[in-house]
Amino acid sequence: MNRSMIRTGCIVCAMALVMASRPAAAYAELPGGASAEPAANASGTAQAVPEIAPEEIDAFFDNTVFVGDSVMEDFRNYSFARRDTWLGRLQFLAAVSFSTYSALRPVTAKSIHPVYAGQKRLVEDSIALMGAKKVFMLFGPNDINITGIKGTAANYVELANRIKAQSPDVEFHIMSMPYTVKGHRDYNLYNDNIRKYNETMKNLAAEQGWGFVDIATPLADENGDLIESYSSDRDIHLRRAAYDVWSQVLRDYAKERLTKAAAEAEAAKNPGVSGGPLGAAGPLS
Repeated sequence: MNRSMIRTGCIVCAMALVMASRPAAAYAELPGGASAEPAANASGTAQAVPEIAPEEIDAFFDNTVFVGDSVMEDFRNYSFARRDTWLGRLQFLAAVSFSTYSALRPVTAKSIHPVYAGQKRLVEDSIALMGAKKVFMLFGPNDINITGIKGTAANYVELANRIKAQSPDVEFHIMSMPYTVKGHRDYNLYNDNIRKYNETMKNLAAEQGWGFVDIATPLADENGDLIESYSSDRDIHLRRAAYDVWSQVLRDYAKERLTKAAAEAEAAKNPGVSGGPLGAAGPLS
């Protein structure tokens, strides 16, 4: 499926709950990572959450690659224009009309695969060459009309297994699919189905021990549709302001992960202290 067809026609942790409770405007207004608040331990006593410095959040994205389709390609272009910030640390494997279906097909002259080092390659080969340690993947707008929700979930697992075979220490983080504007529909690509898709991907991430980043909710209005000012084509492609929100969501996500890891490390030093800042959050993949 090419881009014109799309135009016509992803947290395992507590982060998902945090983002779901925030309006989209809150992300656009935040100049930096949101600070975590003290949490209570099992006895109800507040504990100090380890402070995560901005430099640590920046470093979270070292050796990280973002994989996806034209929505991710637009984020790549957004990031390249801001290379003097933490966004300059990011690597990308993105292509117009890319999908999990395409990622599992052989590379040919006509196949859809991202280019790395001047050559079209399988994603797993490029990631191994990059030496990436974290992989953020966002698929769906193309897949949902090719293999459906269940088929795409199965493709995610197969692609992750292929990547793991060459890069066994890599961490996976799934990004939710953004919604479309109210009333838009392209076969299976419409908001009620996107909600089902994102819930399936969130559950898949939990089952597989992957991270899950909810970028759809912060971009949505009170009805669960994409805020129109964030849309560049009334479909699934986004404006710069939407990627401003993405950037903040990703920093919040990184801070949440780092805070949880720091809390777990502190708890390991003090095994007699119960509870923790993010004790109910999912596993660190």
